[in-house]
Amino acid sequence: MLLIELLYWIAIGIVVYTYAIYPGLLWVLHCLAGQRNQLPESVNQPLPEITLLIAAYNEAECLEEKILNALALDYPRELLHIWVVTDGSTDTSPLMVTKFSGVQLYHEPERRGKIAAIQRVMQYVETELVVFSDANALLNKGCLRAMAAAFSDGSVGAVAGEKRVVDGEDALTGESMYWIYESKIKKWEGDLYSVTGPAGEIFAIRTDLYREVPPNTLSDDLAISWQIISQGYRMAYAADAISIEQGLPDFRQSFARRIRVAAGSVQAAGTIFLGKGYNWKLVFWWEVISHRILRTLVVPYLIPIISCLNVVLINEGGIFTLLFAIQLYGYLATGVFWVRAATAKSPFWISLPAFFILVHATMIVGAWSLWLGKQTVLWKTYPRSATKGYWVGKND
Repeated sequence: MLLIELLYWIAIGIVVYTYAIYPGLLWVLHCLAGQRNQLPESVNQPLPEITLLIAAYNEAECLEEKILNALALDYPRELLHIWVVTDGSTDTSPLMVTKFSGVQLYHEPERRGKIAAIQRVMQYVETELVVFSDANALLNKGCLRAMAAAFSDGSVGAVAGEKRVVDGEDALTGESMYWIYESKIKKWEGDLYSVTGPAGEIFAIRTDLYREVPPNTLSDDLAISWQIISQGYRMAYAADAISIEQGLPDFRQSFARRIRVAAGSVQAAGTIFLGKGYNWKLVFWWEVISHRILRTLVVPYLIPIISCLNVVLINEGGIFTLLFAIQLYGYLATGVFWVRAATAKSPFWISLPAFFILVHATMIVGAWSLWLGKQTVLWKTYPRSATKGYWVGKND
């Protein structure tokens, strides 16, 4: 029984370290020594030319709004090149792009996935910076200026923006709270040294640092940014560059989408152990192991193990009974959330524990789908509600 207790507390310790102690350490280091990497409030330098690259597959439902949003950004039009690549789209997405003057369309009928589409057009980019964004994500007006300012620091090779997920009138959902939490961690990582990875909906790079990644890459944002950090640069975090995305109305759809995202995270984490040879500083290794590796390859499997061990230890009473009750509540909340997902919103005290459990479940399912060869670079488009009214944020 002592061995079981030891394993139980070690497992809980790893989970607590990943989600509480690591962010706490970042905050302390941010307060003590991280100020040196904070971004300047303003930069009196000429603005660089930017290519805003939007990858879209069958996104006719939201692409017009995305382009209107891009055209409304607070950035000199002579310095902003808006490119939309719609490779493989079979709907009216390519036709919709051609309706806007000054917006460059790249389209090929063959569908080879997002990373192939991005790498096909990157060879034509001549601007100093490239900002990557998705068709279903809207940007606040000051987004590009905030990202451009971050590059005034010569050590910065990439910049991550802030992702927000909204859900109608009630933005306090499990997913939205998760992204608030993630944003804090990314800010503290950036202040200490470097963000470990951007949200694919909004990140920027120096064009000359771009290197092609393998064509089977699922998480293009991680692969591209990690290669740049391997060149001796860091990824800054621009909190004033905001991407706003409408949450899927049914989390069961989101669950299916997240399986692919999870598979990409697992694939990226796996490259570290497969001789990829990343040339990172020690502090960045610590950040990646704590933020990415543990979350992706360790904690998802520890959660069910902890529950099983707790069943064995429940007769010990005391703290084991309390912790078992907390886990039981989490699983019951997940069941309620899953049943209600298609018909009604759940309050955060149900959606938050449910989101925590389901996200880790997607990591396990995503890993298996990747290892079994069922996960491809081809992504699926899901219908979303209109995001009009959410063009807000800092520097708006």
